[in-house]
Amino acid sequence: MARLSKEEVVALLEEKEYKQLADAIIQKRSNIRYLNRLLYDPDKLIRWRAIEAMGEIADRLAGEDPEAVRVMLRKLLWTINDESGGIGWSAPECIGEIIYRRPDLFAEFTSVVLSYADEHMLRRGVLWAAGRIAQARPGLVREDLIVLAGFVDDSDPVVRGYTLRLLYIMGEKLDFQCYSHLLEDRSIVPIYENGLLKETTVADLALHLKNK
Repeated sequence: MARLSKEEVVALLEEKEYKQLADAIIQKRSNIRYLNRLLYDPDKLIRWRAIEAMGEIADRLAGEDPEAVRVMLRKLLWTINDESGGIGWSAPECIGEIIYRRPDLFAEFTSVVLSYADEHMLRRGVLWAAGRIAQARPGLVREDLIVLAGFVDDSDPVVRGYTLRLLYIMGEKLDFQCYSHLLEDRSIVPIYENGLLKETTVADLALHLKNK
């Protein structure tokens, strides 16, 4: 299998050809380098698709070499530690996507990634990861839910939105007598779903939860 160029990786992401990209990377693992770089791409849609593609690759690779996926997860965690020399943008979302794909094999990484919720710069990603993991196995998030639910009043509207999303996924309720202001909060919240990056609002997510 020949090496992929960055342009070829981007083209596969644009076409949502995750299976073809996973095939190329599993057959020649050095091809993952450009995908790793795209986790930090300024194009938000490409970045989200890179996250989804990493989940596809990890899912495929886990069947034959789960330790290789654990190495991937440890590297992602390393990028969000001080020792790495910088904050690992998209690392929490990527870890969450991998756990979502294979909670049977990588559940132990859940508590680690959720522990970064205290880091303001990582909080969006951690709340998204919590919701993604909960879609596959809610029990993995349950122990941390009391702490995570507290971010429903965070100063960042995206964090507020992702917290509401998490509560909805977990089947939780919110006392809207205390949080009625969220139903009037028109702050924009980006949601990645089915390969597309959409926009909703905190108010819409709050109403969705209220009507559940």
